[in-house]
Amino acid sequence: MAIPAIQHLTMANVRAEFEGGFARQNQYQVYIDNGWGPAKDGTTPFLDHLKNPTLSPLYGFTWNDTMKRLLAFSCDSATLPSSTYATGEVKDNFQGVTEEFAHTRINTDIDFSFYIDRDYRVLMFFEAWLNFISGGNSDILNEPSIYSNKVSSYYRRFQYPKHYKNSTGFYIKKFEKNYIVDGAPSITYQLINSFPKSISVSPLQYGEAEIMKVTVSMNYDRYRIYRENFLDYASGNVVPNAFTGNASVSGQNFVDQTGIFSNPTFGVDTTGQFGQTGFNITQNPL
Repeated sequence: MAIPAIQHLTMANVRAEFEGGFARQNQYQVYIDNGWGPAKDGTTPFLDHLKNPTLSPLYGFTWNDTMKRLLAFSCDSATLPSSTYATGEVKDNFQGVTEEFAHTRINTDIDFSFYIDRDYRVLMFFEAWLNFISGGNSDILNEPSIYSNKVSSYYRRFQYPKHYKNSTGFYIKKFEKNYIVDGAPSITYQLINSFPKSISVSPLQYGEAEIMKVTVSMNYDRYRIYRENFLDYASGNVVPNAFTGNASVSGQNFVDQTGIFSNPTFGVDTTGQFGQTGFNITQNPL
């Protein structure tokens, strides 16, 4: 194998290689939608918790499309998912040579910062999520509420993970300024089985008034990456490379931590966008 030659760098070939420009870090949106697991009777325990007649007035918000948009617009900063491998060391295969092999993929917790509105709905949403994970508040079991006056008898009972983890409804969408143009490229990260591991609110202090923020550290089992549309600069055509999460759909590549599924036959024009009810996928015959 020949040693690669030095690539001569000029303004002309830089423009040719990066014809579409560079991605900017300040164009994104975080969207939280329904994804919490159902109970055997078909109800969703977390959503029922938010509708609890005792707790709902204290939380002060209604979980609907308006609240979802508020969370999306309020996200001040977001960390994209990252991974690392735990490795095992092997010294016996070759004399004097130490090798490492990956055995576990580890996803590190990621942080999000949200502006807090004057009605504190953003803050109370995450507080409600935490309360559901480890609170009493069960009318069926006649358990003491977190707001019960019987302080000495209060205890914490944890919910089943499938009930408090959001399995498919947490998205981070990265796009560019031309997102309103047909065929504009973007990528979307989908967190699988996510839940808030910790929250912290910006400190209160006298002095210059600043907007309050809540920082949320999210834990998740794994993540998926969807790339939607890309421009073939050689032909000038937009390739509909969107993702629906189903690798059998014609005309898409689906990438997640379990592998890469590709299908080069574009039988549909597939586009994805954030709508009022979440991340919507539409398919139109070519």
